[in-house]
Amino acid sequence: MKYSAVQYKLYGELTLVLRGRNVGQCLGLLQQNGIPLRFVRVRNGVGYCNICLRDFDAVYRTCRAHHVRFRIEGRHGLPFWRQRLWRRKSLAVGAIAFLCVVYGMSSVIWRIDVTGPKDDEGVNEIREAAKSIGLYVGQRKSQLADPVKLQQFLLKKAPDFVWIGVRTTGSVTTIQAIPKVEGTKPLDQTPHNIVATQPAVIRSVSAARGRVLVKANQYVRPGQVLVTGNLADGQPSVPADAKVMGEVWYTSKVAVPLKVVQKGLTGETVQRDYIAIGSLRLRVWGWQEPHFPASYERDKITDWKIGNITSPIQWENVRLYEATQSAENYSMEQAKSSALDLAASDVRSQMRGEGRILGQSVLHEQVTHGTLYETVLTRVEQDIGVAAPIPAPQPKQENDTNSPH
Repeated sequence: MKYSAVQYKLYGELTLVLRGRNVGQCLGLLQQNGIPLRFVRVRNGVGYCNICLRDFDAVYRTCRAHHVRFRIEGRHGLPFWRQRLWRRKSLAVGAIAFLCVVYGMSSVIWRIDVTGPKDDEGVNEIREAAKSIGLYVGQRKSQLADPVKLQQFLLKKAPDFVWIGVRTTGSVTTIQAIPKVEGTKPLDQTPHNIVATQPAVIRSVSAARGRVLVKANQYVRPGQVLVTGNLADGQPSVPADAKVMGEVWYTSKVAVPLKVVQKGLTGETVQRDYIAIGSLRLRVWGWQEPHFPASYERDKITDWKIGNITSPIQWENVRLYEATQSAENYSMEQAKSSALDLAASDVRSQMRGEGRILGQSVLHEQVTHGTLYETVLTRVEQDIGVAAPIPAPQPKQENDTNSPH
């Protein structure tokens, strides 16, 4: 009877080393008796062959009848694997338990991400709606409804959103929501003036409503009325509406090093995975030690929770990157150009509303300890007007005709 390769693995296979005067005769007799032999060879009076575990008794009787001694050199196949595994019961039980835990944890929702809402109130509304329909951290994925039904239920529970999408990837559920567009806010109809917010020289005035009190190239101070809501000829006051562009000045102090040390990545990385149990970390993958001395780490650790309780078992991924340092020297021209760019960025962060830079002038320049220090004056054109209430009219003082002279 011949065996296939799968049958040899299933029934078990033995590698025998035979010694004796009648080794060749014994091997020939085994083949005549229909016992399959594999990898048969005889060298210097020593025979080698592989047999199926099922034929071991017949081989034993034949070798003993011909006074041939044999030794088992190798054991292969499922019966021997099962025997080895039984000897290490604790390890096998631990591996099976670990696989069961991993499978159980992978079938549970561990994190819910909400994207789309602009504020925490909208995020909380989505989370409460999801929790009310059974979508929460710790829920089994098999208990979740169809994504289309989840979207419909969420839209009913969260009416402030026009569309909600649900997608589950692994143990993470992502909820994408598009809030409804708010209606146009009514214009402020309270009469008011437009006043200057800072010192400036007027460049242009575009008034849609109100009476203009300034003109181009006029210098104005903070709080000065630019466009008033008080109309002439005794007409009722109106809310002034105007765009007043003025030239404003900003002073910025910047510092630019002439030599910069930069770090760059070479692309060499080493990855490691750990199971974190409390403060204990057990490495389960990535045994390669980095061959590069200069590196930095980037850690990613899960946030698995069961309900509101954080799981003591977490998965941590660590990547080690090789980093190199390089020094770059800047010329004075490059440093001055960078100083002007920094000053422009500083001005843009201070500007109120839209504006444009008209020009820059260096007031002071000094190089100390390898660093360029500059004081830069930046001229900016921007809207300097802001709404302000109209002051109440002052009561007129009547002349007292009975006062003594």
